[in-house]
Amino acid sequence: MALKKKLFPKKGEEMDKTITTAKSHIQRLSLINRSYSKKANISRKNAKIALKRGEKDRAKNYLIQYKQYSMKVDRANNMRIKIERQLDAIEEGKLILSTGNTMGAIRDELKDIAIKAAPAKIAEISEEADAYVSEIEESAEIMGGDLEIDLGIDVTAELNQLETEMLLEQGGQMPDIPEGDLEYIPDEEISLEEAGAASKQAVQDEIEKLKKELNT
Repeated sequence: MALKKKLFPKKGEEMDKTITTAKSHIQRLSLINRSYSKKANISRKNAKIALKRGEKDRAKNYLIQYKQYSMKVDRANNMRIKIERQLDAIEEGKLILSTGNTMGAIRDELKDIAIKAAPAKIAEISEEADAYVSEIEESAEIMGGDLEIDLGIDVTAELNQLETEMLLEQGGQMPDIPEGDLEYIPDEEISLEEAGAASKQAVQDEIEKLKKELNT
């Protein structure tokens, strides 16, 4: 596995290795540059010494060395600048790529939201929701409708008779509406146990009645 990784490194690992190598080379160029600069300065100082000693030809040779080392310094500087510029381009490119990937992910998320929350889709959902509300309200009206109409029972005659009875009880006048609310008589609630006991008792009474009829 290690050999495979070494022979076929991932793309990101190759990039990291390249950047590391480039930075190492920049450091090497900097060391070489300092060495050339030092040699150039020494050559220039020697040229001055040679002139002071009256050795003009030797002074020229030292100046030639000075110029050569200075040119090497310039070349090393140019190489370092080019590599640094390319490294900066890589860093900027990685930043642009990362930004593009981020924007792409945001775009995909927005696209998904836009599809799910499209005006037509929202209008459809709203329309369906209103239809369901209407159906529920219709069902509620059916369940809680007018019993007289739903059951087909006409209680007009019974209502008139009841009003007549009340008129007779009040001497021909309808009673005034009382100040306090009248409480309706609650329905008697019978528990399942009471209902079961009553049913058993009724059956027992019926059996006793039949026994008496048979004995007579």
